[in-house]
Amino acid sequence: MYSEKINSKTHRWWSPLGKINLRIAWLFSFLFICTILTLFSVVFFLVDRTLYNQEVGYLQHKLLGYWALSQTQGTEAFLKSIQTENLFLEGTPFFLRLSDGKNKTLVLLRPEAWRDFFLNVEQTLPQDPEALITLKTATQPYRLIAGGIPITGELFLHIGTSTEVRRRTLLLLIRTFSILLIPLAGISFFVGSFLTSRALAPIQRLTERVQGIILTGDLLERVPPPKGRDELQDLVTLFNTMLDRISLLVHRMRETIDTLAHDLKTPLTRFRGAAELALQTENPVRWKTALEEGIEESEKLLQMMNTILDISAAEAGALPLQMEDVDLGELVKDMVDLYSFLAEEKHVGISLSLPETPLLLRADPNRLRQVVGNLLDNAIKYSFSHTTVYLEVFKEDSQLILRLRDEGEGIAPEDLPHIWKRLYRGQQARKIPGMGLGLSLVKAIVEAHRGTVTATNHPSGKGALFEVRLPALPSE
Repeated sequence: MYSEKINSKTHRWWSPLGKINLRIAWLFSFLFICTILTLFSVVFFLVDRTLYNQEVGYLQHKLLGYWALSQTQGTEAFLKSIQTENLFLEGTPFFLRLSDGKNKTLVLLRPEAWRDFFLNVEQTLPQDPEALITLKTATQPYRLIAGGIPITGELFLHIGTSTEVRRRTLLLLIRTFSILLIPLAGISFFVGSFLTSRALAPIQRLTERVQGIILTGDLLERVPPPKGRDELQDLVTLFNTMLDRISLLVHRMRETIDTLAHDLKTPLTRFRGAAELALQTENPVRWKTALEEGIEESEKLLQMMNTILDISAAEAGALPLQMEDVDLGELVKDMVDLYSFLAEEKHVGISLSLPETPLLLRADPNRLRQVVGNLLDNAIKYSFSHTTVYLEVFKEDSQLILRLRDEGEGIAPEDLPHIWKRLYRGQQARKIPGMGLGLSLVKAIVEAHRGTVTATNHPSGKGALFEVRLPALPSE
């Protein structure tokens, strides 16, 4: 078991390296190596320039010293001094060449190891006091650099030194960097892998959670958000929000299926009963009646199913809306004209109050007609004869308000908290035919338009009062 735990942890740490983690780790190592190479190049250049300046400074010091000697003690003293010069006295080897006006060598003092540099010295060492001359040979890995200065009108002095110290120092620098580069690259790769694994741990947990959902279908667990505030935390938060939304959709779907399964029993039972009675007789009239009842029940079933599906879609935020600019006053006026015939049959009047200015909002006109139609239908059905349904539409601040009141019995206080539930019918509502879905659909459509709907009993004690609030279009 212990070995299995170790293997599991190792697998979890290494498994992402085959994916994005590996690519980021390699990118981290590449950038780290590029940075190190850049820093090394800068250091290499600075060291090279420093050593070069030291070599040039050494030559200038020597040249000026001998020139001062010739100027203060004379040419004979100068010639005697260079004949007895100890080339290794200061620990830095150098060569000294004294030539006449025709650049012929009069005196040449040099270490024995440098003899190959002076095979054609008249051509390689011209008498130019401004030039810094470089001597090279195929037998030595280093070079000589030399400078010159006129001592008198007939004498010219060259002094040069080797670049061996500079070459060895730079070579040691390159070897040291080469030895350190490989372990540094390895360390940068593992550090990059570790940091990337830590940074992408929320994504790993996210992947594991998705796999768990696929395997088990469990939508209750959530991915724990990472510490701090960054894009990965936002991703995890969005994923958890998406799980909440999916869980809600699944819950609504199950509720819808349960509701349909429960409420389809009664109409299907009636449909089957009518069919069975028709089959027990040879009377064609009975057959026709059974078919008519079946069609009527199927229409009710179809209407109920479509309404329940619309309510579920609206509550889950998935109701399709064809949004356009709508004049709510004109829409309500058209619906009042449509329902005026139903009101006349019950001897109920409709009083409509509209402002003169348009009441514009962004909405789906067909869905709003369903809202107004259901409210009007309920108001007319539950009104007493020879009463009035009062309907007014107006604008208040940034909202459009539709207020509807009837003069019926009102809503029982114990029913008020439940009237928006699907298929709920209060004690008074059961006296009148209906499916108990109208107010649920009204609430779902209004909320899908970012509005609110409320229901109370009118303070006068006569009838119910419904109020719909919807966001208006901003005034130009």
